[in-house]
Order: sequence, then C-alpha cells, then structure tokens
Amino acid sequence: MIPEVLQMLLRQSNNRRCLRPFRLAVFLLLVLMGVTGWVLGQGATRQAPVYQVSIQGVIGPGTFGVLQHAINMAELNSAAALVVRIDTPGGLLSSTRDMVRVIGESQVPVIGYVGPSGAGATSAGAFILLSTHVAVMNNGTTVGASSPVAGDGNDIKGTMAKKVMNDSRALMRTIAQSRGRNVELAERFVSEAQSVTATEALQAQVIDRVVAEPSLLLSSLDGSEIQFHGEPHTLKLAGRAVVEVTPRMIDRLLALIAHPQIAHMLISLGMLAIFIEILSPGLTFPGVLGSISVILGLVGTQALPVNMGFLCLLFLGLALMFSELFVAGLGVLGIGGAIAFVLGGLNLFDLPLTAEYRNTVLAVGVGVSAAILLATYLIGRGLSGKPIRRKSLVGKQGEAMVNFTQDGYVLVNDKRWPAKTNQPLHHGDAIVVVAETDDGCLVVEPA
Repeated sequence: MIPEVLQMLLRQSNNRRCLRPFRLAVFLLLVLMGVTGWVLGQGATRQAPVYQVSIQGVIGPGTFGVLQHAINMAELNSAAALVVRIDTPGGLLSSTRDMVRVIGESQVPVIGYVGPSGAGATSAGAFILLSTHVAVMNNGTTVGASSPVAGDGNDIKGTMAKKVMNDSRALMRTIAQSRGRNVELAERFVSEAQSVTATEALQAQVIDRVVAEPSLLLSSLDGSEIQFHGEPHTLKLAGRAVVEVTPRMIDRLLALIAHPQIAHMLISLGMLAIFIEILSPGLTFPGVLGSISVILGLVGTQALPVNMGFLCLLFLGLALMFSELFVAGLGVLGIGGAIAFVLGGLNLFDLPLTAEYRNTVLAVGVGVSAAILLATYLIGRGLSGKPIRRKSLVGKQGEAMVNFTQDGYVLVNDKRWPAKTNQPLHHGDAIVVVAETDDGCLVVEPA
C-alpha cells in the first residue's frame, strides 16, 4: 500500500524543485521505518527479566502490599520468575494468609529465598517460604518456630488458643501438601515451635535447595522443573536481568504504622488529642491531629481494613477543607484536611505502575490539595485579602470558646473567630465585639 502511494505522488510531482524535498522526506521515512523495525525486533528477542523483592521486618499490611505489588509488576512485564528474599521474625496471621494467597494465585513462578547468612524465616516467614513454588535457603539460616501468640507476644489463653492453634496447623498442613513438602515437620513448626537449619530443612524435604551464595541462586535453579499451577514448568533463569522492586510510599507508611507499639501509640495520642479538643473547643489542632492519628492507628492494628481506613482519611480531608470555608481562623482545618486528603489518596492508585507515573499521581494529589486550599482561602477572605463579611460584627455578642487572657477564639453568629482581649476570659463567658482588625481578628471584652 505504501509503495503505491509513493509512486502516485512521484508521478504527480512534475517540478524538480518540489521533488527534491519530497525525496528527502521519503528517505527519512524509510530510515525511520527501518529503525522502528529494528527496535521492535530487539524488544521481541530480549529475554524476560527476573524480578526480586525483599520481605523484611514484621509481617503486616505493608509487607503484604509490597509482595502484591511485586507480583503485579512481574506479571505485567511477563517476568521469568519473582524472587522473594525473606528475613522476618514473624507478624500478623491475617497478613500472612493474604501473602500465601497471592503467591498461590501468582501467574509467574515465585522463588522463596532465605538469606543472607544469619537471616531467618521465623513464624509467619515459614508459612511464606513453604508456600512459594521453589523454597531455597542460604547457609547459616533457619526456618520454623511458627506457633501463634497474642499481639503482645504472650501465649493465647483458653478456647481461643485451641482455635488459633488448630487453624494455624491446618493452614501449614495445607501449604506443605500443596507444594509436596514434609507435612509432619511443617506442622511441628506450628504445634511444637520447632525450628531447623537450612541443611536440616533440606534433608527433611521441607525446602528444595540450599545455595551457598545469593549470586548463585539463578544459575543453580536454571533448568529445574517445578510444578506450577498443576503442570510441569522448566525454569530458564541463566543470564536474566534482575529487576529490584522497591516499596511504594503507601507500603512504607503501612509498614510503619503496623508496628504494634506505633499503632497503639497513635491510637492513645489520638484519643488524648480529641479529649483535649472536647475540653477546650475551638483549639481545632488537637481535634484534627487526633482524628488522623486514630484512623491510622486503627488501620495499623487492622481493626479497620486498609481500604476503608484510607477512604475515611480521604473523606475526612475533604470535609476539613470544606469546613475551612465556614470557620474563620488560621487555616488549621484546611492544612489538616490537605494532609488527610493526601494520605487517603495514596491508596487510590494501587496499580503496578512505573515509578515516574506514581510520582505523577502523588504530585497531582498534592496539587489538588493545594488548589482546594487556595480556593478556600480566596473564597473565605476574598481576592482583596480582607475577610468577607456582609455586616460588621461590632456590637454583636457571643461567647468565649477557650480560656485566654490575650489571644483566643470566640463564637459569634455560630462561627468561630480568632479574638483578642485585654481582660481574662473563660470558656463560656459572654462577650461583645468592640472592634475588628484588618487581619480578620475580633477585639472583644466581657459583655
């Protein structure tokens, strides 16, 4: 089709002066087509990479997000395999179940690797390692000690202990059976808190291989045949490029707040801040900070699902920024709302995207928050920089919202206003407005 069009255009070009640039354009077009074909050919023959992700520290919603994101990235780029480097003391059983599930549903082979020397797949880490399609350990590493305990590290008491123990044993037994591993030893990891070395685990057929050095992992597994979704699959890993998957900002935040001490601290400080706001209405800052802290703490303890928690933050941010329109003050509601809005928006874009695109999404979220803040400021104070008031408030009566001797807040016409006074005022005292300043502050005195 293209040569016919070119011939027709050549026949219609009778002027040599017009023909010369036309020939140049045709030549450049052919060169471009050739280069494009070469690039596409190179991309078609390029080997699929091997993706790698590290699971370290306490297992929680953050580590689950890291693993899920890595699997999504590997599937999106048709990776030859995903290597999961494990070094963890354990964590939440609910997050462990989620990680076992996504490994089982993965469309790329998942290789569990405990390393380097001195690392361990303890407690929840043993569940994760045994659920991978290929379980590998480095020399000097351990696996096991998977007995369930309470969130504070103490033993679970009563009937709940039996329920959790039996459920955990059944989960470990199911994992070992599905991967063809030693079911008895795997179950003793849970029932007796037994732990074994890499060599003992290989001899007991709990894992598939022991690799002396991390650099030898791919070459040692090249050509190995595994069972992948019920069918034989040969790993071809030699010479593959390794792509490291780094945690996203949402994963780092979840890993931080999922720590038991930090989660409980957030809830405690948040409740204390809200209590201070109740005792001294009008301070605003404690109430805003407390609300955000409590929501983050509930997400960290998984008392509130991750998606629901960040959705609450999103709506809280919108509500606070909208409230800034009706509350005169120093912009605490707007700033706190912007922070809550950005935090809540981090979980909206949970897709396997490139780092550049994720940064763009974050920049857009920050930009939207800034735009909303600017709009509320302009609407609330007017383009002239002065507060918009239809009528003067001089002579109006209200009440003090806090105890203050110089600067504080008062309630006038059902709105909160920053105020100044020369006489001490207490919460609930009746006041009268005697003057207004250019910066939107009211000068008041006892009524």
